[in-house]
Amino acid sequence: MQAGLLEGALVVPLDAGAGTWRQSAVFDATALHVLPDDIPIEAAATMSINPPTALRMLEEFVDLKGGDVIVHNGANSAVGQLVIQLAKAKGIHTVNVVRDRPNLSELEHYLRGLGADIVTTDEKLKAALASADMPRPKLGLNCVGGASSTAVAKSLAPGSTIVTYGGMSMKPLTIPTSLLIFKDLTCKGFWLSGGTKGGDKESKKAVLDKLVPLLQNGQLAVRTKPLPFRQYKEAFDNQETQSGQKYLLRFD
Repeated sequence: MQAGLLEGALVVPLDAGAGTWRQSAVFDATALHVLPDDIPIEAAATMSINPPTALRMLEEFVDLKGGDVIVHNGANSAVGQLVIQLAKAKGIHTVNVVRDRPNLSELEHYLRGLGADIVTTDEKLKAALASADMPRPKLGLNCVGGASSTAVAKSLAPGSTIVTYGGMSMKPLTIPTSLLIFKDLTCKGFWLSGGTKGGDKESKKAVLDKLVPLLQNGQLAVRTKPLPFRQYKEAFDNQETQSGQKYLLRFD
């Protein structure tokens, strides 16, 4: 049995979907990971999916160093906000692409507060990079697809990698042939629960252990709004707002 797995311990399940909508359950000890007592319950409730997704994409595809640059769309999504914070903690610069909207300046201010270097739209991405005093991005993260994925791919340095982990636009990934031939672009996909490491509990534990100190020292935070269960309708009505905010339903 792992150390700390005692009555009253704060734990997270390591298997996808385990523990959802339950008041009690019986687990094998190896299926749970103990967290420190000082982790906020909101962080514990949300640290199994989006934070590991953001961290693994930053670490597993390109050997990024401090001062390197990444570009990603959907930058205001839950994963996007975590990418910004984790990149800042690593000294990596971020180019953050969002949809144009009436409150763009307000969103830019919010993302810059998380550590974003450049906040721009698909249409203005090329100009934003041209005027920026930074290298071309080595890594692109795509959760949108369609024209947005094309803009991200075109912004990358030769020999770079673009990783797709979602398709919010419901449009296919469109990468010009010229980028594959003349810029040697590599296209990858990411699925947290699948792939070679998806079911590896030890790898999952290692990622969670990397995230814990960042949550403890405030370098990483998940935007949440706890609600009593009786207000579940508010959470369901607002889950598609793409604000990057997670609604937590409490049963106490």
